[in-house]
Amino acid sequence: MELPQHPRIAPLTISSVLALNLPAVHGVTVAATVLEALAVMAKHDVGAVLVLDGERVAGIFCERDYARLALVGAGIADVTSVSQVMTTCAVFATPPQTVQSCLDLMNKKRLQHLPVLEDGKPLALLSMVDLLNETIAHYERISQAHALDQRIMFLQGTYSC
Repeated sequence: MELPQHPRIAPLTISSVLALNLPAVHGVTVAATVLEALAVMAKHDVGAVLVLDGERVAGIFCERDYARLALVGAGIADVTSVSQVMTTCAVFATPPQTVQSCLDLMNKKRLQHLPVLEDGKPLALLSMVDLLNETIAHYERISQAHALDQRIMFLQGTYSC
């Protein structure tokens, strides 16, 4: 399903989402421990961090990965490397992509977070909630633009039969 459009409202792309609010990119190195990654997540109040191998994104470590580690009892957070439990990244977004295509991709691949890369470097880590909130805001902007169009069209003296 395509998002509604309006001539005065720009299409909803990843670059337009980032222009509204460029979230900081929080990450850890592949050598970091799970405990270090959890500390970064707690410090910045985020649900996931990028796992970086130099400037290359190696994966994402999120709350779900930690829950799996705790569930199987596979290790202790202060000695387990984040690279052992992270989710590897095979899917990325780029700024020109539409939010709708990213949401479709995340739904299809069952992802909660999607890294945004530009020229191979991480720009942001967007969650499905971030993208859904921006989609709702986009619908509201279009609805307001249509309501304004209706008011203008039916102002007394501007519309004739």
